Amino acid sequence: MDCSAGVATGRVLRSRKRSNEGLIMPSTPKKARSENCALPMTPPATGVKKQCAKEPLTPCASPMRLIFGKRSMYSRTKALLQRSSGLFTELDGHLPTRKSQHSDILSFLNRSVGGRVSDSLYITGPPGTGKTAQIDAIVKNRFLPVILPSAADSKITRPASAKGLKNVSYYELPDGKVETVAVTTINCIAVNDPSTIFNKIYTSLVSSPESGAPVKTMSELQRFLESYEGSTGFLVILDEMDKLVHSNSNDTNSTKTIFELFLLAKLPSARFTLIGIANSLDMKDRFLSRLNLRQDLLPETLVFHPYTPDEMFEIIMNRLKRVSCNEEDCVFNPMAIKFAAKKCSGNTGDLRKLFDVLRSSIEIVELQVVASKLKDKDANSSSLVKVGLPHVAKVFSQFMNNSSTRSRINKLNMQQRLILCAIVHREKTDIFQTHCSLDDSYDYYVNLLKNKDALTPLKRNEFLETCNALETCGVTRIFQGRSTGKTRHAIKLIKSSIDEKEFEEEMSKVEILRRFLTN
Repeated sequence: MDCSAGVATGRVLRSRKRSNEGLIMPSTPKKARSENCALPMTPPATGVKKQCAKEPLTPCASPMRLIFGKRSMYSRTKALLQRSSGLFTELDGHLPTRKSQHSDILSFLNRSVGGRVSDSLYITGPPGTGKTAQIDAIVKNRFLPVILPSAADSKITRPASAKGLKNVSYYELPDGKVETVAVTTINCIAVNDPSTIFNKIYTSLVSSPESGAPVKTMSELQRFLESYEGSTGFLVILDEMDKLVHSNSNDTNSTKTIFELFLLAKLPSARFTLIGIANSLDMKDRFLSRLNLRQDLLPETLVFHPYTPDEMFEIIMNRLKRVSCNEEDCVFNPMAIKFAAKKCSGNTGDLRKLFDVLRSSIEIVELQVVASKLKDKDANSSSLVKVGLPHVAKVFSQFMNNSSTRSRINKLNMQQRLILCAIVHREKTDIFQTHCSLDDSYDYYVNLLKNKDALTPLKRNEFLETCNALETCGVTRIFQGRSTGKTRHAIKLIKSSIDEKEFEEEMSKVEILRRFLTN
């Protein structure tokens, strides 16, 4: 032990001596590295800080983020102008410029639900006039979920006989009384067979529907509704009700279905309130008046007229105030909004198309700001460039088919191009009738995608929204026409408006689209 200790002591002394002499042992690189790490680290850090301090202070974020961030005025304004941006109502629940229609609908509900009777209301008007939005606002604000009794003084209770129903709500009448109502909304675009509408109403009301479709006809639905007569009323909203009459369906069966729906809404024992929403102004005359019904069996009619330029301007300004109450922070010049409102009102009166035009105008300004920033990096990026008349006019010039087919197709996404290919493909197969109804066009589109083993087809309502977007981009035209058959009812027809040569050149650039160019 003494010998080993002496050897160890000798090694230590030798290492100390060599370190004192300034020699570095080859076997101690880690120690040398640790000594370097042990040196104070503040000088390098201080040097970095000094370099940062010497640089000129710029805004914390880049100019692009200041203008195009998620919270920028451009992005927030475009979000409010989206078609799906939500409902913007006044304090009493009415849409801007739709106060009289709101009052008429509430009066109808007070008489029907409050009187515990069955009744029907037919709401009609051109697309984009606020029909569905106003009904949705009333359902959201006035039909509230039933509150289960949690205290002894609770006045709102769920009747025992309402067990088994879903979407049960309570509706407060002007006198303070509360009525229990089961509410459901059905979009008839998704109804392929009109005769199944009674079963869809039943399944949308029952929490656990029985297997085997126990309700298929009007009489079976009537018996189901009458079983809740003493406790619960029913409110059924059929959006796009005119879609129950397809151009390729049997007119007699469609007329019978619509007739039975309105007849069911007149039976006092059912407590069934029906609200039908449609774009067809003459559906009531086509399907009900010619059946020689008594006047008291016909539904009430409420018309939503197209928006005027002043009403459109008021609606847009009402939305923009939710972004900023200061006019200086508004991204629009008021004259640009008035110009766009006048153009859209004179064309269709569709408020949704005005939203599309204004959003596209903002995007044009954003591109100009980016281009100017690339040219002059020292430009003041904090200043807000407003949308003016030239920007809106440029959008209208693009939408009004003044641009080439090639430039219009370049703005479309893949789904829009597929639908446009299906429309053109159908037109080539029937050279004697280039236009067709939207329903026939959808059926052809679905079958074509299945035969070509391409992408999954869109749903019917998504297809119709895409067709409206194609019309906005100027590659298709949607117009009113008459169906073939005995009734000759009004339908919407669609037709492409493109240059065939440019269309084929652009579509052939994509492999999946090239297959649609051949019959």
